[in-house]
Amino acid sequence: MKLKAKIAAVAVLAVAVGTLGATQATAAQAPPSGSVVLGSAGGPLTFPGYEGDPVRFDFAAFGDPGKSSGRFHVNHLTKDGKPFADFEGKVDCVSRDGDLAILTGVIERADIPALPVNLVGRRVGFSVRDVPGGHDRIGWSWAVGGFDQDVVRCTAPIPFFETSTGGYLVR
Repeated sequence: MKLKAKIAAVAVLAVAVGTLGATQATAAQAPPSGSVVLGSAGGPLTFPGYEGDPVRFDFAAFGDPGKSSGRFHVNHLTKDGKPFADFEGKVDCVSRDGDLAILTGVIERADIPALPVNLVGRRVGFSVRDVPGGHDRIGWSWAVGGFDQDVVRCTAPIPFFETSTGGYLVR
């Protein structure tokens, strides 16, 4: 088994146990059929003012645009390890074409010591590209549009950020 596959398998298990457990799902409830986006990945930012800040995005999302479920979790630390932003929420759309997936979800919990803003209830969008044999890529809506307004369900920017740690499975 390739190293990336092993890392992905461990990440899938960790994310599925951690994030799906938060949904209080029971063993009798199976995720919807359709697309799957699982994993945890990130790396240091290169954006002006945030250079070197580590970020991580965790996804356990299932379904299709009309019927999706799952969880997302975002963690952003400063270069010196202090919390910048940590939030999570419920996925409300998964749409996929090949190795590219678009997810949206509504933030249910947010701890953002660096910004005086309440994000609970806001819809955000993510894109995830599973790059076999390479570093996966992700994109997130607030990097290009801020948090001033919600994204439209099932929309997100292109995956502009190459991850350096972890990985995603998009199927």
